[in-house]
Amino acid sequence: MRAYNSPNRPPNAYTPPPPRSFNSLNSQEKQRALENNKRFQNLTPAQKQQMHEATDNWNRLTPEQKNHIKSDVMPRWQQLPPQRQRAIQQRLGVLRNMPESARNQHLNDPNFTRGMPEEDKSTLRDLSHLHVGGAPDAPHE
Repeated sequence: MRAYNSPNRPPNAYTPPPPRSFNSLNSQEKQRALENNKRFQNLTPAQKQQMHEATDNWNRLTPEQKNHIKSDVMPRWQQLPPQRQRAIQQRLGVLRNMPESARNQHLNDPNFTRGMPEEDKSTLRDLSHLHVGGAPDAPHE
């Protein structure tokens, strides 16, 4: 018996929307899709790989995590001046591909976040735990 058919497990109520074909898009959506495709084709192989990894990371997020990013993290990020964005990005680069335990150790180290306002520390923590720029944690770490 498959675990998904367990009588103790409620059925999944989510039904994904059917995929849309290019022909079903309106003219503005088609134009945006073509422009995005052209930009993607002009990326280097390393940039394309980063895009694929970012997409994979996004697809692994729960709906709650995606909503948190859209409604809380991104508006906060967009309001930050470029210098503060760069400071967060530099620290995310250090945290990239670290296991959860090492990432938490760095985030809790006052020297690692020295000079950062509390809002930036919070943004750094949110982005680091959502695996922006890095692979997801192994289970049960």
